[in-house]
Amino acid sequence: MRQLVLHAVILAGGRGERFWPLSRGQRPKQLLKLLGPQTLLEDTLRRVALEIPPERRWVVAGEALRPQMSALGSGETVGNFIWEPVGRNTAAAIGAAAEMVLACEEDAELLVLPCDHWIPDSRTFWESVGTGRRLIAAGHDLVTFGIVPAYPETGYGYVERAGAVPDVPGAWLVARFHEKPDVEVARGYLERGGFFWNSGIFLLRAQAVATLLRRHIPQMAEPLDRLREAARQGPGETAWRRYFESATSISFDHGVMERAGNSVMVEAGFAWNDLGTWTSWGERIEPDSQGNRVRGAVLAEDAANCILYSDAGGLLAVLGVHDLIVVRTGDATLVCPKDRAQEVRRLVQRGVSAEDLRGFF
Repeated sequence: MRQLVLHAVILAGGRGERFWPLSRGQRPKQLLKLLGPQTLLEDTLRRVALEIPPERRWVVAGEALRPQMSALGSGETVGNFIWEPVGRNTAAAIGAAAEMVLACEEDAELLVLPCDHWIPDSRTFWESVGTGRRLIAAGHDLVTFGIVPAYPETGYGYVERAGAVPDVPGAWLVARFHEKPDVEVARGYLERGGFFWNSGIFLLRAQAVATLLRRHIPQMAEPLDRLREAARQGPGETAWRRYFESATSISFDHGVMERAGNSVMVEAGFAWNDLGTWTSWGERIEPDSQGNRVRGAVLAEDAANCILYSDAGGLLAVLGVHDLIVVRTGDATLVCPKDRAQEVRRLVQRGVSAEDLRGFF
């Protein structure tokens, strides 16, 4: 099978709720400079630009963020935007990108990337992508990238490998995808071996995506068919709105990858972190002598193993605290135990539903 042209699909529609109060509805995580001078989305675009030209980059983002996204640059620097008038999860986003690509290509490879991951070494990243492209060229349609787990993480899904793919070192057949486990199950995965963190990065054949979405999520067939017809003329605002409003809200992992049954996995050779919570951010910050991960103006006394973040314009002072996350911004402050970082999303959802508090989220 000949090697197909490669397109990038950058998923930039998340809200980053677990990074509240720094991440807000109009300033989500992907637009924050959490680990350097660039936003997480800019870092992803820079990584992709090493191998893929602008005309083959597709950024799927919420329509409400159009001014912020457009400020990143024109199509010559960013690529093509696909605007979501309403969020419908990753299956709808990837389906939209596949139809746009197929409107101009007979078939193609889609490198699907969340926009907010930490991947410091672009060279090893592209080496792993190269392994994935060998698998596509050999006839596989769905490739996922698995991360060797460092500890029993409960915030990630897991990929269980089966046998090795012949003649492709570091590639494995997928036995099963597993939802986010509790800590005891996660420990069992590490003890048994053969389990990997699901990075959420995929390499997919576009024609296969279009077919499998219709097969495994039948409700998506009609919206996708309408979008395909519109894509031939270049879809306008009405076509995008009609598609996303009628699309099923389901993740691509659950809707397609878990159901297709013929996926393969590349054992990623690159360092990776999904930066999903304040604790995962803290893993990237050098600790002080007391194990505190600190950013901004912070005064700490008798404090240990804390994550302490003070946004510009104020001082955060803590005394006699341990194993806490404390994040201070101009109008809101978060205090929670480190082992409950995943639950910040629940706190945000409660705040959004309270009319008198909604403006803080």
